[in-house]
Amino acid sequence: MQSVNKDINEYKKLFDEFGQEDKEIAIAGILSIQYGNTCEMLYAGMDERFKKFMSQYKEYVENFNWAFDRGCLWSNMGGVEGSLDDGLTKFKDNFNPTINEMIGEFDIPVYPFM
Repeated sequence: MQSVNKDINEYKKLFDEFGQEDKEIAIAGILSIQYGNTCEMLYAGMDERFKKFMSQYKEYVENFNWAFDRGCLWSNMGGVEGSLDDGLTKFKDNFNPTINEMIGEFDIPVYPFM
């Protein structure tokens, strides 16, 4: 119960910052475009003050639904770090991604005749 009261007080302070409790507040968003049968997520972000809501998970699911409703076969979440153990990669791993490793910006065949 103590942690619930702590959260309530924390959120009351945030609401006070915005002026009124019934005001709509954007806490996360994704900028996406459709190109052919692929959805490209150009940018995704969230307001760190509301990270306890984990709104970015809902944003990604909503974005996937938007893309697949429009006939997309793929939804590109953007890149990951090369080490694959950073926070962004761990977050994206929750969506069971397919990671395509490329040399720089291009796919270059090693044996072009094969």
